[in-house]
Order: sequence, then structure tokens, then C-alpha cells
Amino acid sequence: MKLFSILLTCVVALVVAGAGAASTTTYSITDLGSLGYGVTDAFAINANGQVAGGSYTAQAIQITCPPRQYGQPKKCFRHPENAFLWSGGTMSDLGTLGGTDSEGRSINLSGEVVGSADTKAGLADGFLWNGKTMTDLGAFNAYGINDSAQVAGTCGPNPGLHACLFSDGKTTQLTDPSSFAAYDCGASAIDNNGQIVGSCDDTSSYEHAVLWQNGTGTDLGTFGGPQASAAAVNNLGQVVGWAQTGTDADHGFLWSGGKMTDLGLNFFPAAINDNGVVVGGNEIFRNGTLQDLDNLIPPGSPYQIQTATGINDNGQIVADAYDTATYQRHALLLTPSG
Repeated sequence: MKLFSILLTCVVALVVAGAGAASTTTYSITDLGSLGYGVTDAFAINANGQVAGGSYTAQAIQITCPPRQYGQPKKCFRHPENAFLWSGGTMSDLGTLGGTDSEGRSINLSGEVVGSADTKAGLADGFLWNGKTMTDLGAFNAYGINDSAQVAGTCGPNPGLHACLFSDGKTTQLTDPSSFAAYDCGASAIDNNGQIVGSCDDTSSYEHAVLWQNGTGTDLGTFGGPQASAAAVNNLGQVVGWAQTGTDADHGFLWSGGKMTDLGLNFFPAAINDNGVVVGGNEIFRNGTLQDLDNLIPPGSPYQIQTATGINDNGQIVADAYDTATYQRHALLLTPSG
């Protein structure tokens, strides 16, 4: 009876181990297409699977040529990049603020998009697209939007930039951290609780990862080195970014409840969902393990993932990839398939 019990325990352990091994998530691929030229960058995804980014248009515009050298053409052209919203298989061109280029950087649950767009005067202003129209936010570099349409970004003169919040039609400058003399600050993301993350340079040009709560900035620290930067925050207040060790090595970090956890060498997180899953570069950090996304997409795929930029709570990931068939950069939607 004792022998049978031991054997049964071993069998159960093997089954559990086998289930764990089989639970590795793989992804199907959807190429988001382009606005005509074939090159697209995706920057953010919401819970509905809508994606914001920038894509190059088919119609080329003439530009000023560089100093002429032997063999160069007399006329030079380039393809403008326009902000897009991809939803339900369709990519929509969001246009510009009267200029040539734009780029969508963040999207909320309602499908509102923020980013940067050229004006008719040639300035790059922040914009908020509400589903119908693009509103000019002025000299405000918009990087993040939450479900209340609060927008986080960077504003102010240069030098002397500041992290700022746009809310209810008004831009507010956030308070610099008091633990060091901040020179330039900028915000990269905002959660639904109004917590904002980004970075500030000190007077020695060292970068610091910063979390703003109620408008006041807190330095999140490092792994013993001189620099760190925060890229994203989820609705639980967990922050991801990179930080340096005492040997100046760059490591990804997850900051939660005042504690900074090391996610691995040369991992540069770009996004975190409310399940604590982190993506950045061509990697994903989940359940304590860092994996290469190229090993989780279908074998034989022509795509080589370069940068994963967003992940939603359903586990869908947006990433930029090199297409070995077209030799172009494509934006991909990776959907969990197993």
C-alpha cells in the first residue's frame, strides 16, 4: 500500500510537470498592414485589441536634397508617416495638424489616441484624437493617455523640460523630485489612477526613473548604478523600466510597493499589463521567466521581432518586426494561441 502511494505521488508529479511544460504560451500573428508604403510602427494596444502607431503613406513628397554629390538625383523625395488607429482589421489614417507627419503613441479603452503631429507652420505639437477629430494640444509632447482621457507627456522650454499632465483642457506642470536637482523631465505613461511615470535628468546628465503621484515626483532608485528610466505603469501601480548596477550594466526592473525587482540583463521593458506580464525588445517576462518572442511565434515565420511595445490584459502584444520577405519593418499583433 505504501509503495502504491509513492508511485501514485510520482505519477501525479509527472502529470503536473508535464502540464506546466505544455502551458508555454505561443502566439498567432496578424500583420497590421500599412497606409500604403509598407512600413509601419505600432506603439500601443488597448483592451479591445485596438492599436495606435505610425505608418508611412504611399504618396511621396519632395524635400530639400542634401548637398549634391556625384550620382545623386536633382530631386529628393520621402514618404510621410501618419498616425493610425487599427481596429477590427482596418487601419485608419488619423491625419495631421496641417503638416506632413504624425505618430500615435498611446490609446485608451475608448479608442482615443494621443501622439505628436506636425502643424502647417512645421511645428510638432501634441494631439488628442477623440474618434472624429484631432485636437491640437500645443507645445506638449504627448506619450500616454488613460481611460479618463488624462494625457501625460513633456512640455516647457528646452532646456528645462518638464513632465506635464493635460486634463480637462488644461496643461499642468508636475513637481520635480526633491531628492536631486532635476534638469529635464518627461513623462512616458499614465495609469487609470492618475499615476505617471517617466524620467528626469540631474545636473550631471544622469537619468533617474520617476513616479509622480498627485503631481509630486519620487525617484525610484537604481540597482546601485548611476541611471534608471521608467517606461510604463499598470493600474496596480507597478512600474517597469531599466536601471543600472554598480558596474553600469543595464537591467530591466519591476518596481512595486517600494521594491525594485531585477528582470534581467539588457532587458528594456516597454509595457506591463495588469497581470504583471512585461514586454520589451524581442522578449517577454512572465511568471519569473524571460523568453524570446521569436521562439513563441509559428516556426518558419518571415518575421523577426525587434521591439514589443504594448500588451493588454488579454495577453495580446503589439510589436515591430523585420519582414525577411519584403525587407521592411511591419507592425504585428500577437494573439495568444496556446
